[in-house]
Amino acid sequence: MSRIRMQEIAAKAGVSLATVSRTIHSPHLVRTETREHIRQVMTEYHYVYNVTASDFSKKRSSVIGVLIPTTKGSIFANSTKTIQEKAQERGFSLIIANTGYNGDVESMLLRQFQERRLAGIILTGFAIGQESVVKAMVQGGIPCVVIWEALEDSSLSFVGFNNFTAAYSMTEYLIRLKHERIGLILGPYTKVRRARRRLEGYQAALRDYGLSVDPRILIERQPTLHEGKEAMEKLLSMRQPPTAVFAASDMLAIGALAAAREKGLKVPDDVSVAGFDDIDFAAFCNPPLTTVRVPAAQMGETAVEVLMEMIQGTSVKAKRITLNTELVIRESCKKL
Repeated sequence: MSRIRMQEIAAKAGVSLATVSRTIHSPHLVRTETREHIRQVMTEYHYVYNVTASDFSKKRSSVIGVLIPTTKGSIFANSTKTIQEKAQERGFSLIIANTGYNGDVESMLLRQFQERRLAGIILTGFAIGQESVVKAMVQGGIPCVVIWEALEDSSLSFVGFNNFTAAYSMTEYLIRLKHERIGLILGPYTKVRRARRRLEGYQAALRDYGLSVDPRILIERQPTLHEGKEAMEKLLSMRQPPTAVFAASDMLAIGALAAAREKGLKVPDDVSVAGFDDIDFAAFCNPPLTTVRVPAAQMGETAVEVLMEMIQGTSVKAKRITLNTELVIRESCKKL
């Protein structure tokens, strides 16, 4: 059986060829009822658009690469979901790759993205020391946008937030609750810039309020439930355990809550716990988690808008967009 052509789909749907084309390439420009009608006709007649042939004829890819540090947990779920939705509205599909916080893996994936001549790349941060690689890609004609970070002294486009300020604010909140010994469970700050900035924000708040920075109550871990639990167990087993723990990832914080429960401690009566991210589950913990709300979906949506401008050539200057975070006060922290 011969393959049905786009012209025939247009005739059967009773619309113009241009409308069918827009439904495929720019569905956000087509009225919802018209778009759905055309898609029904396409399904009925088993029409599958040949993206590869189209990309070849236009000499431009319709695929965007997205790098995320981990697929464990739901930390990056909202931003990635929004990127996918907004890219699809504009006729682009995604290749999503997981670096595992490994700089070598990140370099390999970026090279593979270059080899595939992708339309553009959205990076959920990047490993320390990798900025020159990303800049070279931009100079080589592949648009790149960084999310989850506000890049100081950089020529790269980003849509992020100030990790230093966000961590400072949470640490300051705990200090104002009269906590003086505040533990920190943190992601891989020796590898990732945004984690390092959270560490620096925590340290700055302690110093500004005249408190000592004790490296013994600072623990670096991968942001998983298991590692958060292990880190909290270590903190609670100390001769002088902290009275409050700032876990700079909600996954780490939820693991920390589990460790406190297993030790027979009540949160926040015996120890306060704060998180970072405000993932969906944070509000449903026992007790509900005090945390930093990150504008994940807004970052994803804005990053796609910036990347589209770069792909279409309507923007040549780097975009530097810093969004706000918010302290979300729930029931896991208490004044001494």
